[in-house]
Amino acid sequence: MLQRYDISMDGEANRLSIKEFAVLGRKLRNREYYDHVKENYSLIHEVTYDGDVIRAAISKGQEALISELRSDDFFPIHSCAEIIAERVIELFDDNSDPFSELFFDDRALLYKDDEK
Repeated sequence: MLQRYDISMDGEANRLSIKEFAVLGRKLRNREYYDHVKENYSLIHEVTYDGDVIRAAISKGQEALISELRSDDFFPIHSCAEIIAERVIELFDDNSDPFSELFFDDRALLYKDDEK
């Protein structure tokens, strides 16, 4: 499955938002020439967090942040959660860009896990 996460920080409202999108239709894709950015993604879930709660989790480390970001409704696999957490930390450290976009291809993630 192809997934996209839009992560944004609203400094004025002190809120972090993560939107989870996925490509819902099945399409065959050639790994060498496939451009996942051009796919039609559908919003499947959105979560918001209080900025102070996220800052407190960041100060305790990446695993604490991942635990804070995950919930019964939002539970990305650990390899994705690590990258999401890294981007959240970057958003809180650097106020110049309040938005980040991540793309994941489950096939590529499974391929990486098989190599280990």
